[in-house]
Amino acid sequence: MLTVALFFFANILFCLAYMVRDMAYLRAITILAASSTLPYFYFQASPLYSAMVWQVAFIVINAFNLTALLLQRRPIKLTEQETWLQQTTLRLLKPRKMRRLLRLAETHEIEKGELLIEKGQELNALLLILSGHAQVEINQQQRANLYPGDFAGEMSFISHKLTSADVVAEEPVRYLVWPAHTLERLYLRDPDMKYALQGAIGMDMANKLAR
Repeated sequence: MLTVALFFFANILFCLAYMVRDMAYLRAITILAASSTLPYFYFQASPLYSAMVWQVAFIVINAFNLTALLLQRRPIKLTEQETWLQQTTLRLLKPRKMRRLLRLAETHEIEKGELLIEKGQELNALLLILSGHAQVEINQQQRANLYPGDFAGEMSFISHKLTSADVVAEEPVRYLVWPAHTLERLYLRDPDMKYALQGAIGMDMANKLAR
């Protein structure tokens, strides 16, 4: 009688699993439901071993995926630089996604007076200043200043048009570079990353206009 009750309980859990939206809860409930069917299959007049094997396989697969999901959701400890970026320029990205994005970036440095961006060039990368100060110039006339946390050349990067100004380092500048092809591959794997990064670029442009 108990085994029958467990079997009905398992079916209720299966129904419940398909009603929840959180994948971790779905897998956890499914594991419990599948486990509850094992006594029923075992204590039949002739144990249903084939059914038990399939249920165990089902449990193992869901347990593996649940473990992977929980590991992905673990809180991560950000570095000082990552914390600063997460609180400013990249605040639309969740910490784990932001770290994934940062790991794809190349870090470059230039000295005072060197060009970060040259006018009339095709810009196939997205740039983000980490430290230092740069100046946007058109025909050697200052038009704007770029500071840590600012994107550089984002308009040309988004529009695929030639750069309209020079960007000159006013002091040593350290910056991140994301090649366009690297971001495109990332967007294919994670479309939400594209929208979040575009939102960050939009907010950066709005902040520059407000200065």
